[in-house]
Amino acid sequence: MDAFSITTGFRALASHVTDYIAEKLSCQAVEGFAEMVSCGGIQGGQRVATYAEGSPHEWFLPLSADGPLLWKTAKVGESSLPSVGLVMGMGFGNGSPMPQQTGQWDIYVNDRLAVSVRVVKHSQLWRTEECSLAFAAHRIESAEPWGSLHLSDVLTSESFAAFGPAMLIVPRQWLTAGRPAVIRVEANAREPSTRWLQITSQSRILSDSDMFDLVEVALGRRPSVYGKNVYFGDIHSHSGQVRDEHSGGCGTGTREENYNYALGPAGIDFYCLSDHEGQVAPDRIEEFFALADRYNTDGRFACLRGFEFTSLVYGHRNIYFRGAGGTIINASKDWNTLTFDPDRATTPAELWAALEALNEPFLSVPHHTSTTSHPFNWDMFNPRHERLAEVYSCWGSSMYYGDIPRGISDRYRNLDVRDALAHRCRVGFIASGDGHDGQPGNAQSPLSKHFFRHGGSGWAAAICDNLTRENIFDALYARRCYATTGVPIGLSVQLNGAPMGSEMPALARNVRPVLQISCNGCNGIDHLRIVKNGQVVCTHWAHGQWRAELEWSDEAYTPGEPCYYYVRAVQVDRESAWSSPIWVG
Repeated sequence: MDAFSITTGFRALASHVTDYIAEKLSCQAVEGFAEMVSCGGIQGGQRVATYAEGSPHEWFLPLSADGPLLWKTAKVGESSLPSVGLVMGMGFGNGSPMPQQTGQWDIYVNDRLAVSVRVVKHSQLWRTEECSLAFAAHRIESAEPWGSLHLSDVLTSESFAAFGPAMLIVPRQWLTAGRPAVIRVEANAREPSTRWLQITSQSRILSDSDMFDLVEVALGRRPSVYGKNVYFGDIHSHSGQVRDEHSGGCGTGTREENYNYALGPAGIDFYCLSDHEGQVAPDRIEEFFALADRYNTDGRFACLRGFEFTSLVYGHRNIYFRGAGGTIINASKDWNTLTFDPDRATTPAELWAALEALNEPFLSVPHHTSTTSHPFNWDMFNPRHERLAEVYSCWGSSMYYGDIPRGISDRYRNLDVRDALAHRCRVGFIASGDGHDGQPGNAQSPLSKHFFRHGGSGWAAAICDNLTRENIFDALYARRCYATTGVPIGLSVQLNGAPMGSEMPALARNVRPVLQISCNGCNGIDHLRIVKNGQVVCTHWAHGQWRAELEWSDEAYTPGEPCYYYVRAVQVDRESAWSSPIWVG
């Protein structure tokens, strides 16, 4: 859709746009900014950095602000539509070359909490039971790692920023006809942070911005692969709760606070709180898992039961269960502190045997496999349960030594996922946060070096029909999934019609492997790489296009020779996605 799509060749006026919004969203569109009442943050200067030309004023609310932003909307007219969409210019960014605490902003309409959001550099929809906020990222700027951008009189040291229109949709009964709404935004962060939210006084926003793209975001637009939906989640995070104590763990916040952040500001579709086994008392395991059951809501927010098997002897594995069963097995036989002693350590075989006895399907997923503090032993690999590997998290990439982000020193150079694939360990790819800062979905804690990323902290992308915990698990088990650095990249890869994660027999002598690839970026795509048996065999340059397609035939294929292929997509801001491999032979 564009400015001419709903008219007979002339540019759509504000009245056409409001009619379109009413038709698509059953929502009355109202200009969401008319008068700033109180600025507890920073007012912009003469040279503003907004998403469109012609905005005379802008205001910023850093997470470190002392007070809120408070403004009035235009007057709300009479209407029979059940909801009102308050449309305004919005932006998000990070005012430092260094990564910062993620935090959140709580947005109130007439003193009622509507929705909580966080900094994003992609289009995003946040939803609560009654309200939603759609943000369409139309301009995205990113500096080189350790560098900064000078975007305006106020934005002088930015690592990234995103600007675009936003629509805050609230029930009509929250507002009074003939009067403006009052919107209040409050910053909420545990630690100091230079991240900010921006509001602009964009005039004629309904006609001068791409409302059609914003409506698609508000409708819940998401990538589609193989005719199925793509859902994004973080299934690796840790709370600060230890047994009955609400603090003292290696993570941050209570378990409920972590679930609430994942459900709210994180903006993800599915989640697992994978606390270390020692954080849960043996007699409180079901109570720990019951939280996942309580937050699990079909169609809105899927929650897996799971935990981290934290072995210093054999490496770390996350365990995920398909349904409402499962238990926790400790990596130490006496359920005590972490141990380096093999005689006191539970072996992976003992772990799998104990879980198999429960008759609840489960996954066992290795992560940060090459780290020197607790390296992963790939010789102890179970192809039945270890269907996936976590290739990216706050620890950086585990695909190969030197992959993004560079500069990591505490790694062995022969224990990464590429090395495992070379040794015939057939694993699909996911990513997640491994967050310890109470902010699943984009962990960026400044308190520990390996949680200090210039990109996102990692998401798993699951391809399935509907959002349920069972569907998510089944997609992961089938390796019908892929990894991203924490942005909603859409990535479709097929080999002779077989989807990612497939194991195919050797091809006939006269048949070549042909990869069909399509990628929808949430920013411009720099390039696609095709990797065969650990080596890049094709690089397709996309030159900043937001969609890229490629069909590639492997003319060097040797019939009968086992091989695997996967695709790496890299955006212009260096955010990435890795498809799960497809094996031939």
